[in-house]
Amino acid sequence: MERYDRQIKYAHFGMDGQRQLQQLRVIVMGVGALGSGVAEQLVRSGVGHITIVDKDIVTLSNLHRQSGYVEADAEEMLPKVVALQRHLQAMNHDVEVIARNQEITAQNIIPILEQAKPDIVLDGMDTFDMRYLLNEATRKLQIPYIYGAVVGSQVSVLPIHHEGPCLQCIMPEVPETMERCEINGVLPPAVHMACSLIVAEVFRYIMHGTLTSRMTSVDIYSGKMRTVDVSALKEPDCPVCAHQHYERLDHMPIERVRALCGGAFQLRLAPKYFQATLQPHVMIGIENPYVKRLMTQGYEMTLYQDGRLLIYGATRIDEAERLSQQLFVDVPD
Repeated sequence: MERYDRQIKYAHFGMDGQRQLQQLRVIVMGVGALGSGVAEQLVRSGVGHITIVDKDIVTLSNLHRQSGYVEADAEEMLPKVVALQRHLQAMNHDVEVIARNQEITAQNIIPILEQAKPDIVLDGMDTFDMRYLLNEATRKLQIPYIYGAVVGSQVSVLPIHHEGPCLQCIMPEVPETMERCEINGVLPPAVHMACSLIVAEVFRYIMHGTLTSRMTSVDIYSGKMRTVDVSALKEPDCPVCAHQHYERLDHMPIERVRALCGGAFQLRLAPKYFQATLQPHVMIGIENPYVKRLMTQGYEMTLYQDGRLLIYGATRIDEAERLSQQLFVDVPD
């Protein structure tokens, strides 16, 4: 236990707290800025079992705020969970780290959680739609989770559990701003503060045996921090936590084509397209077992192992679809 000596010496945590942490099973849903930082702190602290789930690869623009990755990960276009698992295991080989390189959808979120069997779920999502989906899935399975969000200089963290209000109670409608760091930017200190606040809630959960319903908000630009008890916001008629009506979980579609932030379109092809023969005019920039960077007609594209195709520079859906149809010679059965 020498590795954990300093936290064990804290009287309210002690050896009992360390043993509880080493028996804890957590899952981090999304390992971008928040998720990778949270995973790093928990692994260094000696959490027993951690599952990390994400669909994306490491890019150069991640590195200023995502502490779990290095330049080589971006250069090799490694999936975030593959790179992060490698780094986490180098930090602490006693922790079991399970990596799931896959997109989280309404169709697979319940099986992902059921297989991981977490005691607590940690939110590393980067869109409100996915956070609402996570809210429904964890409420259905009666697993507590910790909501976390950061954009610009602002941080919000909130434990959500069956005794308190759910995310739907607190925010009945998706916030109109729909702020995202790709558009609004994000400051690294805000990210690291959010990570620490999320992990602090995990430690508090261990030390007290329960979660609060207090939302912590920080704005590092204004220098203001506040904590608000949101217990009174629990809605007796909430469709999710009162009536167990899971609209997103039951009906959220998988879009075949959609526009992404930053001027890109995502198309969904069958996984077999990853092994398909490319047209002679299509060049491969970087290739590994998980992803291919393609270039053709002045466009750059990323083809994922699961069949997702990201096209950069297209301005219309029909343009993106036309380009996708010009990539392949034939497709294996």
